[in-house]
Amino acid sequence: MIPSAQNFTTVDTLFMRLLVAKWPEYQECIKENRPFHWKEEYRLVDYVVGSKQDFQDPWVNVDYIYSPFNIHGNHWILLCLDLVRCQVKVWDSLPSLTSAEDMRSILVPIQEMVPNLLDTTGFFVRRGGSSTHKEPWPLVIVDSIPLQRNNSDCGVFTIKYFEYEASGLDVATLCQENMSYFRKQLAFQLWTNNPMY
Repeated sequence: MIPSAQNFTTVDTLFMRLLVAKWPEYQECIKENRPFHWKEEYRLVDYVVGSKQDFQDPWVNVDYIYSPFNIHGNHWILLCLDLVRCQVKVWDSLPSLTSAEDMRSILVPIQEMVPNLLDTTGFFVRRGGSSTHKEPWPLVIVDSIPLQRNNSDCGVFTIKYFEYEASGLDVATLCQENMSYFRKQLAFQLWTNNPMY
């Protein structure tokens, strides 16, 4: 268990993949000025309302949703749905791989669909939010963060960005030189089911 400084929960990569896969259908509904039926997408709604096995924290009770996200089929980044500021935040350990413009293009489905999904589940009403939160959320690319200096540590950086952010540690203390240790630490944690914090 991560000692937490934030009120957060997580979603797995399946949630993000399902959301992005629904983007063409969602766009078609918008184009034809008809509603997108989230109730039929019960798997996505289950995450939000907390009825999905292993993801039982209702989003209305938390401030941040963290998820790893794969781009280009070979690179991991950390996404955060900031439910307080209504924005999508990105931590990318190798920003030279994807321009800010390309990152925005890749994440448009999330920026546009998440507010609509939250509205459909009554999130904004229960949180007392205004209708302006239903608009597409801005993308914030977090900068001034430690970056990887190789082509193989994006996954470890993604995990560590999450751990540091959720626990309130200064992410600036991460460095490439510690990645070998962090890999061993993660292997130990997985093998022994011991968080070792």
